[in-house]
Amino acid sequence: MTQSITLDLVKGNEAPKKLSLDLVKDESFKVRLSWDGNSDLDLHVLACHNNGTSSTISAHADILSTYNVERVRGGQTVGTIKKSADGTFQTLNGALVHSADAIEGDTISGDDEWVKINPALLPADKNEIPIIVMIHPQTPNKTFAGVKNARVVIEDSSGNAVMDVSLSDQFGAFNGVQMGSILIDSSIEFAAVGVGFNGDFNSVIAHFC
Repeated sequence: MTQSITLDLVKGNEAPKKLSLDLVKDESFKVRLSWDGNSDLDLHVLACHNNGTSSTISAHADILSTYNVERVRGGQTVGTIKKSADGTFQTLNGALVHSADAIEGDTISGDDEWVKINPALLPADKNEIPIIVMIHPQTPNKTFAGVKNARVVIEDSSGNAVMDVSLSDQFGAFNGVQMGSILIDSSIEFAAVGVGFNGDFNSVIAHFC
């Protein structure tokens, strides 16, 4: 049964406008996103149930995204995830944790945004975690070719890079990329996808409903 799940794609601080690696069961991951300049890139992670033919989300709690953080829009509260005092936010009992949202590159740490994924903390019915990076659509028609030094690195708990991609060079024609998915079964594996697309984040969500 198709369920309509969408998010308000305006952030709180702005006006409206099969490569695989078998890993141990208790493995965790860190997704690191960096770029230079005043573009606004975002990491998004979904907690899906894969039934063998399709992967679906069932509630807003399955969406780790800055668009799903609680904020007031037009006098009403939108978003379902509460932001911590340090700007980080999390869902599903800490299985998915996001850094504070960066609205431009060049942070001192080198990572402008990051997401930590701990599959062991996920509900039993969540067995696929798609990882997506997109350009926030405050600048229409902008693609990764116009973002300087945009890069995504996905690391396992030992700090080994299971994926290291230059978005500016390898996905320059697009404003979004599904980097890959973490697949959870008797073991855990990261499956690289690397599919570029153009659209907004609600168009991505629609594929998982």
